[in-house]
Amino acid sequence: MEIPVLSRSAENAEIKHSDIIRSAESLFLQQGFGATSMDRIAEEAKVTKQTVYRYFPSKEALFAAVMQHVRGRKSEPHAFSSAPLIDELISYGGYLLALHLKPKALGVYRLMLIEGAQENLSQTFMEAGPQRVMQPLIEFLEQRCPALDDPQFHAQMFATMIVAPRNRLLMGGGNRMGTSAQKEHVEKVVRLFIKAIEP
Repeated sequence: MEIPVLSRSAENAEIKHSDIIRSAESLFLQQGFGATSMDRIAEEAKVTKQTVYRYFPSKEALFAAVMQHVRGRKSEPHAFSSAPLIDELISYGGYLLALHLKPKALGVYRLMLIEGAQENLSQTFMEAGPQRVMQPLIEFLEQRCPALDDPQFHAQMFATMIVAPRNRLLMGGGNRMGTSAQKEHVEKVVRLFIKAIEP
């Protein structure tokens, strides 16, 4: 199977797109959303402001792209399978916790805590982040646990328990969690959650 080769113009466009996102990410995390102008992002990315707007119609749209970039390879929603409930929840919980403990993800959450309300970023943040990540869990619980009266509520409670270590880090308390500590935390949460939802 032949691998498609990008034309020079398409390759340049892809490079500019990536440069704009990386520049915006760096500036948002260093200076904040409100203090970062599209002019400054263009300057950092070494493109014109018109080029920035060609790729991103607004600063909010660029922020959403930055969030996807921060997620990196985990930008695609978690894929559930037909494995036992406990195994599926442990797999999802591990994915969710690792995602939220990434240093740049912590930076985005700090930004949201400071600026989310005044900059009207909440909707963009929810659509580009939590809603996208949570939807597969909600659908999974609907299918595998049909007796649950409110799968969305249970999904939110599960996710809140899973990412609790992130909240300590955001407040400046505690050390970064190693892989084994993350695994232990996820397994404890999953056992507690299953005990709570079992008939």
